[in-house]
Amino acid sequence: MSWPILDRALVRTGLLPSCYMWPNPFKIVEFQALLDGVRIAPTDAILDVGCGGGPQAFVLARRAGRIVGIDPAPSQIERARRLARTWAPGRDLELRCTTIERAGFAPRTFDKVFSFSVLEHIPNRDETLAVIADVLRPGGALIFSCDSMATMADPARRARHQAEHAVLTYFTPPELRGMLEARGFGQIRIRPLFRSPYALRTFEAAVDRGLGFGRYAKFPALARLRFEEWRHRRCADGLFLLVHAVKQP
Repeated sequence: MSWPILDRALVRTGLLPSCYMWPNPFKIVEFQALLDGVRIAPTDAILDVGCGGGPQAFVLARRAGRIVGIDPAPSQIERARRLARTWAPGRDLELRCTTIERAGFAPRTFDKVFSFSVLEHIPNRDETLAVIADVLRPGGALIFSCDSMATMADPARRARHQAEHAVLTYFTPPELRGMLEARGFGQIRIRPLFRSPYALRTFEAAVDRGLGFGRYAKFPALARLRFEEWRHRRCADGLFLLVHAVKQP
């Protein structure tokens, strides 16, 4: 259910958009964990690679000076542009249907590049990282999440997830570190996410049965995911990886 007049009023006051609008508690936890400790300045120019329908870009646009979201799927960009009229009016937000290799961005254009669970779907990941390094300013940050599935032991379930979600690669920290270092990144920090048995069971249920969450029904699962993540904070493996890296001068 949506109340357009109320939504527009909350957008004008700056209370919306928010990640709490999203129906999937995994995406809320992922977004918040990825931005933990990240300072976004009102002068920052930010690129969102694989922006989809724009949910992360809309929230980032509340804090940054300029946001560019790119996605190769025309339907996703059309949806993002339509939703932006409600959730990002008056923001410096550009949405383009393109890949990063074809976008034609000038070198040193962006202060930060974000990507939310996208790299695992990209076949030419080395080329993608090379272009990201080129368009980042020296000292700029690459901040992204990607699939690891290190705690999902069932090969049949992994294969199903991979096939149904067009996943090309499940990454490991050493692999990511090597790729980033080869492209001139330093200060690399890689952390696991969704390390608890509860997160694994809930995620596997989604893989097996398409488990969904409603606008309000998501909150108990969200609270449990956070609590269990804290309880298992010393575990070395998780379903996702969170990556922060800095382009060296």
